Amino acid sequence: MNDIKKIHLIGIGGAGMSGIAEILINLDYEISGSDLVHTPITKRLESLGAKIFYAHDASNVAEKDLVVISSAISQENLEVSEAEKLKIPVIKRAEMLANLMMLKESVAIAGSHGKTTITCILAHIFSSNELDPTYIIGGKVESFASNAKLGKGKHIFTEADESDGSFLLLRPHKAVIANIDNDHLEAYDNSFEKLKQSFKDFCLRTPFQGRIFANGDSSEVLEVIENLPRNVSLFGFSENNNFQILNFTQDKDGSNFVLFDKENNNKMSFKTNMLGKHNILNAAAAITVAIDEGISYEGIKQALEKFIVIERRFQVISEKVFEKDIILIDDYGHHPEELSVSINTVKEVWPNRKLLVVFQPHRYSRTKALFEDFVRLLSSCENLILLEIYPASEKPIPNYESDDLIREIHKLNPSAKLVRGIEEAYDAMKEIAEDNFIFLTQGAGNTSLLAKKFKN
Repeated sequence: MNDIKKIHLIGIGGAGMSGIAEILINLDYEISGSDLVHTPITKRLESLGAKIFYAHDASNVAEKDLVVISSAISQENLEVSEAEKLKIPVIKRAEMLANLMMLKESVAIAGSHGKTTITCILAHIFSSNELDPTYIIGGKVESFASNAKLGKGKHIFTEADESDGSFLLLRPHKAVIANIDNDHLEAYDNSFEKLKQSFKDFCLRTPFQGRIFANGDSSEVLEVIENLPRNVSLFGFSENNNFQILNFTQDKDGSNFVLFDKENNNKMSFKTNMLGKHNILNAAAAITVAIDEGISYEGIKQALEKFIVIERRFQVISEKVFEKDIILIDDYGHHPEELSVSINTVKEVWPNRKLLVVFQPHRYSRTKALFEDFVRLLSSCENLILLEIYPASEKPIPNYESDDLIREIHKLNPSAKLVRGIEEAYDAMKEIAEDNFIFLTQGAGNTSLLAKKFKN
């Protein structure tokens, strides 16, 4: 990349793209980008020196040496077409990420769920132990100034996105496989088998001397790593794991657990502010990587105790909603499995409270693919407010729209309510404002705006 000085990123405000942009700025590249809206992310990038255009226009790529596109950008985009016309190279975000990963000892975190959380915990542990890692994260951590940092240390941590298959462009030294679920199948010819094969191919892109850290509680993950010619360490709750989670307990103040390193016959006690078995699995993944990289038990333990819950990852927003004894929790999860985990965690930690679920489906394609799962799960919620599907640039799919979803839910849960927009959802929540409630706002669309109304 010595001859490349001016890099333009289309969709620069996205979580993954903005992190790459910040790293490139710190590497002294001249960065520009385009996006449709002003956000705190784009404002930060501008403060660092990026030139951002708030509309897509062919002139934006003039005199650029390289164009980087996010997975949301189509080949018909005006700027992509102009770049190709001017013979400016156009590469995917993951290809740029792969180039950045070559600069350091890389650990890529893959999985259908939990990538952001694991990457955040790793960055926090290594930063707390003065190893100054480079990281690019898809979520915001309140203790970090940004979701990306160019560190002076030898490590780089990043998420490996399977949603469009682009994680196969990466060649990490080590990798984490958190889980594999039936999501983003549209990128794999609607075949779960092809998705699992892509995870196996990803694992094989690590070198022989590297290591795979895999969730041994997941049958799909175990299938992927079976007979894999790589070094593998398993983590999880079941006995087959090399690092087994024991004595897990949780309450409103956080979680406690023991991680049993069987190879060294060492039992290590940990405490964290995070809640939910899924987050303990995420923590265990990060701990196993940290141990493999030589960080001491005491260093990991102290770091984990100080870890601040990630924004929108089972985050307690308020404990006095509408000036009543109501706790509001906000979570990003948008797959039925993620929603189920959140609901179960609420019931385990606050067994005597009533629960209101405010859920926003994400994408018509996901709603269609998992329609029956959504109906079954949402119908079981005694108190449910359903927001309209967040399209994420998709066009509606007949028979799989919000009205179709609520119609099926009503067959088993007539009290469920469909609302049109954030303000209507807010008003509907007011109507259920009783003491001793948990309000759970869940979804990857703009439900964060709803949660912020209470936070502010």
